[in-house]
Amino acid sequence: MFDAYSAQSRTIGDLLSDSLKGTVVVPQFQRGYSWGKKHVEDFWADVAEFQKESSVKGGRDAHFFGPIVVMQNENHRLITYILDGQQRLATASILFSVLRDLAYELQTSEGKSFGDDVQNHLITKEDYVFCLQMGVLDQDFFRNTIQTYPPTATKAKIKSHRNIAKAREILYAAIKLTLSSDPAIAVKSLSSLRTIVRRDLVMASIPVRSQRDAFKIFETLNDRGLRLSVPDLLLNFLMGLAASDPERDQIRKYWDGMIEGMGKKDVGQFLRHIWVSKYGDLKNIDLYTALKKHIEEEKVKSVDFAQTCSEECEKYIELLRANKDDLGLGAAKSVGALVNDLGFEQALPLLLSTHMLLENGDLDKVSRLVLVYVTRYSMLLGLDISGLENTLYSLAKEIRALPKGKVIAHIKDILVKRAPDDKQLLAMKVEGEQMELMQQDGVYIMSRLANKMQSKTKEVALNESNLEHIFPKNPSADWENQDELEEYLWYLGNLTMLGKRLNGNVANSGYDKKRAYYEKTTELVMTQELAKTYPKWDVVAVQDRAKHLLPMILEVWNFNNTSYV
Repeated sequence: MFDAYSAQSRTIGDLLSDSLKGTVVVPQFQRGYSWGKKHVEDFWADVAEFQKESSVKGGRDAHFFGPIVVMQNENHRLITYILDGQQRLATASILFSVLRDLAYELQTSEGKSFGDDVQNHLITKEDYVFCLQMGVLDQDFFRNTIQTYPPTATKAKIKSHRNIAKAREILYAAIKLTLSSDPAIAVKSLSSLRTIVRRDLVMASIPVRSQRDAFKIFETLNDRGLRLSVPDLLLNFLMGLAASDPERDQIRKYWDGMIEGMGKKDVGQFLRHIWVSKYGDLKNIDLYTALKKHIEEEKVKSVDFAQTCSEECEKYIELLRANKDDLGLGAAKSVGALVNDLGFEQALPLLLSTHMLLENGDLDKVSRLVLVYVTRYSMLLGLDISGLENTLYSLAKEIRALPKGKVIAHIKDILVKRAPDDKQLLAMKVEGEQMELMQQDGVYIMSRLANKMQSKTKEVALNESNLEHIFPKNPSADWENQDELEEYLWYLGNLTMLGKRLNGNVANSGYDKKRAYYEKTTELVMTQELAKTYPKWDVVAVQDRAKHLLPMILEVWNFNNTSYV
């Protein structure tokens, strides 16, 4: 019988061995296995350090492994839910599997006996029930790759699966490194580790009686510093608010679909972007509190909210992929330039609202307008990013309430008003930070300018490797003026594009040699004209070229003709 809220001392062996009748289950609202490399390495460091200290006379006899929260299933007394502590128990199970495998690899009777003992008493039990049952996201992968021997080859589909595989890889390498080549000594070392993990890692187990208490405990633990993620907290809140188990099952399905679809992408960022796209920017309140307050005050059914998140997440994933099969060729190119090439995530809330409301062709138009705005406002003039965010975030909310036929016109009207005009751009100084570009911005801007200078029938495919610094990153001794040119490395006037990357000798050579290459080899008009126009390369040439590129920049990033962006 559990004594609710009364902490009790428990070891790993108390939960993952025959001493517990039944099995430990990760409940449906819990996240997948989330420990990364650092967490697993810290776990192993604690075990190894304790092993060293406990072997000395008078050394420690236990290591505190933190608190856990557990609850017995009301209808099935042989099921114990682990509400907080999944990561530690799962990692301990992974470690047991490594001990088992290393023992079997010794190919001795003692090794086989040890491996069988670990498998039959710490990973499974006599009735073949697994000592730990992971949540629905990880259950099959964990069972196939960790708990079953021999393991079954199973593809890691989502991040938590990759975390599990990586944790096993880290622990296997670390333990194998400690083992003697003598099989008898190796078995003793493995046995010592098994004892430590099973008996000497002590936790403070806090039992609760009901699922509603469990959800409250989960949230309270976050308030007290466990720093659970927004997706964890929101799912927990929705589960607690649900009226029945069928509703909780449906919420879990929606949530699992989102997690699997997002893969390595940040679900927390998606939740922030869906909030911004529907309700505007967050100011003096954290995201989870804002979401919870909205659901409570608007009396939104938790299953309905989960369904909305799932539907919008499908569109969000399409934006992140920027695939022509999802978006069409035009939108895939313009959305990809914003989201992938430039990494401009501030545009995603507006793109999400647009994608939910309009067709792919209209999404392409909006993406191109945003590219013009972002290039003028941020990349070229380097204005305060907060002003840009405010504009895009406000638009994301505003267009949700507009008739579909007025959306594009409204977006264009606001962006034109908020963007630097032609006069401001032409007044850019030919020296100083305004003309300095970040690498990804430089690739984007120079590639679009290069394609503008080509005829439409000769547009070239350009990527990051085609970006050329006229004064190079690693100048040879031929550059006598490198001290004065060094600060202009990423300057607009010092960048051009090539059909292919130069080899190291030519790339770092003096201007005379590079100029000859530009004239004879490249097919790009931009670089051919550069070679013809500038007989030498110095600060004056860099600044002059930047000044002469500005009128073309106005043509390319033009709200009334976005075809070149």
